[in-house]
Amino acid sequence: MAPDAIANPQRDYVFVVNPTGANGRTEQQWKKMLPELKLRLGKDCNICEALTTGPTHAVEIAREAVRNGAAAVVAVGGDGTLHEVLNGFFEDGMPVQSREGYSGPRTALGLIPMGTGSDLARCFGWKSNDKLEAIHRIVKDRRRRIDVGRVQLPDDKVDRYFLNVASLHLSAKAGHIASMYKRFGNLCYVIGALKAFRSHENRDLRTRIDGSQWTVVPKVTATCIGNAKYFGGGMKITPTADPFNGGVTSWIQVV
Repeated sequence: MAPDAIANPQRDYVFVVNPTGANGRTEQQWKKMLPELKLRLGKDCNICEALTTGPTHAVEIAREAVRNGAAAVVAVGGDGTLHEVLNGFFEDGMPVQSREGYSGPRTALGLIPMGTGSDLARCFGWKSNDKLEAIHRIVKDRRRRIDVGRVQLPDDKVDRYFLNVASLHLSAKAGHIASMYKRFGNLCYVIGALKAFRSHENRDLRTRIDGSQWTVVPKVTATCIGNAKYFGGGMKITPTADPFNGGVTSWIQVV
């Protein structure tokens, strides 16, 4: 069901499903858990299923659902699907607001981890592909605030938001290559790293943080900014990062 067809927005749960996630396994697992989810959420909740059709589609679905005042937008898939759904909560550098006439709590961001890496779920202690655990969390509707990181690129007019880890250069290239080999499971990250190393050259990095002066760091291999701890299928790249400490000014509710 498309978000613009929502009839009861304050109790809508919009599930954004990537049917190609985990080499097609995400859609299969989602279909198996959907009957139980409908039974547990009860008649007072309107379950809206939205299958993505390509890159950035999840952004559009999530943004329209937030505008329509949905109770929650739940990413069903891996970290890539979650990333797109998160970016649907923001537009032009600001959180998306519900349309006039809709009241109630802010739309929560939810996650049913069914992807290859599911690195953010590790920070919560959630198991990937555990449908009973995921259904229990959503039914309980236990919300908490989580920090959100924002990346601004000089040549890109669109800000990018992240919950987990933002990376540049070698690690970003490895992640991009790994996405082409998801059929091999977590081994895709090893393949991505090996292929990225073959063509890698260190580069100078010009950066600044929180409006400080620009600094040039010479011969950088990779840069990772962690809001959470893990990336690349469980590597604890930023072990002291805490996405719940209020260290980032933007935040959303997560369920």
